[in-house]
Order: sequence, then structure tokens, then C-alpha cells
Amino acid sequence: MSDWRIRSGVLIGLVLALGYLFFRSLWPSVSPPLRTHAALLSDCNKSIEELVIQYVPDAAEIVLETYQQFLSQLPKEVSVYVVCPSAKACQDLIGRLKEIKCRLVPLVTNHPITTWSRDRWLAFGPLEPGRPGLILSPREEIAARVWPQRQGDQRVAEDLAAFFKEKFESKRSALAFDGGDFVADSKTVFITPNVLLRNEGITVPSSIELKHVLEGILQKEVILLGKAPAHHAGMFMMPAGRKTMLVGDPSLASASLDCLQTRSAACPILHPDLSADSQSRFDAVAETARAAGYRVVRIPVVPDTDGRTYLTYLNVIIDQRDGQRIVYMPTYRKAEKLNRQAERIWQGLGYQVRRVDCTATYIHFGSLRCLVNVLKRA
Repeated sequence: MSDWRIRSGVLIGLVLALGYLFFRSLWPSVSPPLRTHAALLSDCNKSIEELVIQYVPDAAEIVLETYQQFLSQLPKEVSVYVVCPSAKACQDLIGRLKEIKCRLVPLVTNHPITTWSRDRWLAFGPLEPGRPGLILSPREEIAARVWPQRQGDQRVAEDLAAFFKEKFESKRSALAFDGGDFVADSKTVFITPNVLLRNEGITVPSSIELKHVLEGILQKEVILLGKAPAHHAGMFMMPAGRKTMLVGDPSLASASLDCLQTRSAACPILHPDLSADSQSRFDAVAETARAAGYRVVRIPVVPDTDGRTYLTYLNVIIDQRDGQRIVYMPTYRKAEKLNRQAERIWQGLGYQVRRVDCTATYIHFGSLRCLVNVLKRA
């Protein structure tokens, strides 16, 4: 090859490299220094020590039954931080709860909040005993600029860190996400397509860069889901430990609950989405998990055509205590046949199932895990 072609090739390469570096310089830094912290907490490993719920009296009819059944089954070793907008709100909830063994710790924000704790932040363990853990918030809450309660939700991580200065520190990510977009086991994090949608071309230039940044932050292998249901990850999948992934399957629910076909008023969801497109999204998640080396177990789920209401047995809280694997599993009135079917599936994986009635909650587009954020595991 002639010298001029070699020189031209080198020159073009340098121009492209410089252009890339200039292009990268335009993007914000999205990777906070987390070297002093351990990885993102797993959803299915180790004993729960501390968790967070949020409460506002206006949401009592949505959450009270769920909180009562869940909290009354927690052991005394668990601390529950009850985040409320006022002391009166905390007193209202604690006064209504009966036969609670776990330790309830009121935390008053003095600003508006919602009752949904999961999406507010991600929790990371300390690098070593005696060091603080990390609470990482998204860059902003969706609709925070027009919704006072969501604006207040943006401050909850900072409230927690201020309340427990020696135990946690709070940082805000430059990335956009909801905490519910993530499910994790000890080594891998599965992340919904919505995270890529909210960040590609805005905070990062590409999916490759997003994966790289997230692996640096989460300190685990990251799998960005491609095709998946348009909801938070815990509505349609949940790691169960031992390289096993539970994935929702509308066809299992359809085969078990006759009213889904007849649209009977006795059905827990009147507009179930049993379409081929809906089924294919759950199946795609199952195939992604299999391709990542997971044993996949299917479990019934009923999505509504609104894309937000889910009758799901995956929005769970998992604990390990005294050698026993425990799952706090949502149940629903008018769906006892599905409740029993889901319970048997979890039991088949070696779990003790503790039921939590979420009938009043799921019609508001969330379930148990949406209300509870685990802050610390042993």
C-alpha cells in the first residue's frame, strides 16, 4: 500500500478517535465513586435486618391490610423504618397495627411523600463492618415537577441518611431509573427496558455505555432486558437463589382461572391481557434468563390491558433466617385457586410461604415489594 494511503488511514483514525473523545466529553458523568461500598443488595440472599416503608393516612385503605399482615409476620430482629410526612401520620399507622414483633422506628420527613417506597432508591451494603452503606437515588422522580408528593419522594434517601448518619450515606445518580426497574441475586442484576429508554441519548450515548456504567455502579453483572412487559421487573420476574429465576406466565393463570376467559364480575381482573403479544413478552424474559444460565420456573400472572394492574406472585419479599428460606407472597381475594398454585411453586423451590393479602393494593398498580424497600441484609 502506498505511503499516502497509510498516512490518510492514520489521519482518519486519529480524527475519529478525537471525535469520539469530544463526543464523550459532552455526556455527564453518571458513575459515582462507589469503591467504598459493596454491591447492590440481593433480593434473595441473606437475612433482612432493616427495611423501609412509607405511609400517608390518605393511603390507609390501600396499604393498611397489607402492612398489618406483612409486619405481623416479621421477627423481632428486623427493624422497620416507618417514613411519614408528619409525626401524626406515624402515630396513625403505629396506632392501627396490632401484634407486631418487629421494631418500628418512626422517621418524620416534614414534607409530602407517597406510600410507595421501592422506587425511591437502591441500597448497597457497606464494604466492611463499621463502614456506612449507600442509598443511591435516581436523578429525579417522574412527575416531580408537578406532583408535590413525588417531589417529596426525591428527598427520602437524604432523610434516611440524615437520620442515620453513621450507618448510611446518600448519593444521587445522574441516571434516570426507578428502584423497581431492578431485580438482583448475589451476582447478577436484571434491568427493565425502561431504564435504557430513559437514559440512551440523554445520560449515556448507547446501551453498551449504559451497561458499562451500571456494572461499575452496581458491582454486579448487568443484563438489560430487551423485550419485556412494560412494568417494573418485580411484577414479572424474581430471582429465587441457586441460579433460579421465576418468570410470570399468563397462560398458566388462564388455564387455572376460568373467569379470565368469560370476563366474569367475580374475576379479580376484569380486563386481563391474554393476547399473544402479552404472552410473548413474558416468554422473552424467560428466554433471556435461560440464555444467562438460569433455571427458569414459570408461575401464573395476570396482567391487565392497562399495562399497570398486575395480579402477580413475583412482587415478593424474600428472607433467609435460621437456615430457612422464606417468601412473603402477595395473595388476592377472588383468586384462591391461583394463590394455592403460586404457593405450591414457591414451596417446590424450598421456600416457606407467608401470605400477605394485597387485594387493596394491586388495583393501584403495585403490590408488596412496591411498598417495601430492603435497606440492610446481614
